Amino acid sequence: MVTGMVNETGEDTSSEVTVTYQVQGSGTEAAIAYLGRDQDMVQETAADLPWSKDVSVGGWGRIVSLTATNGVDGGDITCRILVRGKVMSEQTSSGPYASASCSGNAGEQ
Repeated sequence: MVTGMVNETGEDTSSEVTVTYQVQGSGTEAAIAYLGRDQDMVQETAADLPWSKDVSVGGWGRIVSLTATNGVDGGDITCRILVRGKVMSEQTSSGPYASASCSGNAGEQ
């Protein structure tokens, strides 16, 4: 019985990796969009800060993405993606309606 496939690098594509999406800022809330478990885009409007979400991703590529957008009051906003406890991607932006975007391939970590 075959339970998974192995790609050219020898990596089992059926295994999953848990990533942690984080958003923090000087404001109290932000609009957040991220890629979920099945590469579906999930949106949360007016999410309370600081915000964090663990998502399991698997299969070919393990592409992850997170965007956080300030409201009218501005301030700083930072997005961060962690894989196995290490920061994979991080960005900070400032100002009204400023966006911070983070992305990458969790399979390369």
